[in-house]
Amino acid sequence: MLVGCKKSEIITTTPKPGNTVNTGSTNPDIPPKVYDQSLYSTTELGPNLIKGTDFSKTLYGYTDKLSYKAGDMITLYYSGPDNPKQAIHLSDFNGKIYASYTTSVKVQKVNTEKPWLDGCKFEKTGEFKLPDTLKPGVYRFRGTNYFVISDTENPYDITIVYPTNTDNAYNYGGGKSAYDPDLGNRATVSSYLRYQDGLVGRKDFTSSFFFWMLTQNYNANYITDADLDDYKNIEKSKLLMIVGHSEYWTRAARENVDKFVASGKNMLVLSGNTMYWQVRYNKKDNLMICYKDNNLDPLKDTPYSSILWETDFLKYPITSSIGADFSGGGYGSKLTNRQDGYKIVNDKSPLFEGTGLKNGDILKIPTVEYDGAPVVKMIMPGSKEIPVIDNSKLKFDKIELLGYDFAVNGGVEGPEKATNGLGTFIVFRKTPTSGTVVNTATTDWCSKRGMAGADKEKVIRITKNMIDKSLQGESLFTPQHA
Repeated sequence: MLVGCKKSEIITTTPKPGNTVNTGSTNPDIPPKVYDQSLYSTTELGPNLIKGTDFSKTLYGYTDKLSYKAGDMITLYYSGPDNPKQAIHLSDFNGKIYASYTTSVKVQKVNTEKPWLDGCKFEKTGEFKLPDTLKPGVYRFRGTNYFVISDTENPYDITIVYPTNTDNAYNYGGGKSAYDPDLGNRATVSSYLRYQDGLVGRKDFTSSFFFWMLTQNYNANYITDADLDDYKNIEKSKLLMIVGHSEYWTRAARENVDKFVASGKNMLVLSGNTMYWQVRYNKKDNLMICYKDNNLDPLKDTPYSSILWETDFLKYPITSSIGADFSGGGYGSKLTNRQDGYKIVNDKSPLFEGTGLKNGDILKIPTVEYDGAPVVKMIMPGSKEIPVIDNSKLKFDKIELLGYDFAVNGGVEGPEKATNGLGTFIVFRKTPTSGTVVNTATTDWCSKRGMAGADKEKVIRITKNMIDKSLQGESLFTPQHA
């Protein structure tokens, strides 16, 4: 299985007969305010499926939504071994139980030929009231997907975005994902109303961050990727945090985070391979649409085509929002002579206070995928040169490189197709009045290889420095750049 297939997965395969839905238009003119209508044609590229799940042995389930408020009713859909008194517990990332319920569970079948489009259509297992006392956070019931408890009515210092879209893209519950069973048979739409399958074998890019947050006393709210489409869900916070492997973004979400930063507030991007694909949602917000091929998309050649954000005609490069992208970075884990972390080049940065890091040290974060800022000259693996950010391309008011690592981009088609890249740990300000953005530019900052890895104390201290200084209104630049 590939983790985060890149340009090589953009397939121009002609849809097979029977795999299309007639929309009545080959190139509809969709006004921006309704670009996320239920409009799709090809729902998969081929008929092959991953082998079905054995529900007779393990409990699988999903929720009716991904975002709730404390006290809301939640609907659960389960399939599993017959049990008239199945205990199900509501817990957080640390396994702390907040509520327990008993319900009747039976083996159910997937009641549609295309669960990636329609959802699994399980019979409803039950409706349950979430505790009124639940604090904002990330939770799950036994055997279900993670979901958030959110409170957008009250002000919180921090808003943290859980990467629900990435979870959905890699989930092959029902037989397909945006990657599986293979690129020639992948789905182009991904329903959220499915049980989770295939995620356990993937890399875990978020758990260590959420474990850690449960030990802290920050005043934080939590939202999903889809919640980012509404600016009111973030506007009351002082700080916005993007974590893990946040790969799939709508245009509205990008516009809202840019608006947040432009208002003078800080954003921390503790993620890599960030904002790689544009997606859309259907009207019910229970389906994510991502064709990864302009020719297949009913909104082809429009600003809403669900393709790589770096595509020129979308006119919205990733670097304009977060200063780096996967094309400038690449895979950190595929180099034999890799550093397995960032070589520090600016030890005077206030973000490194209390870490003891010195220039030339390696901050150990073995990384699957890096994002990289544009550089004046590409530095080859093994070189002792220090890369220089090419701000003539970014045109930011200030930008500072804190560390770098070597990467290789592409190469899925073969080593001869690979190109060199750099992972770049950066801090920047777009304009004199905008907020500051820190981009750690690695998929593994929040993973077991980062916040729970060999240099976990340093990674955690840097994370606290970013957060605390942002909330206290302190500069995140070194004194000579402040």
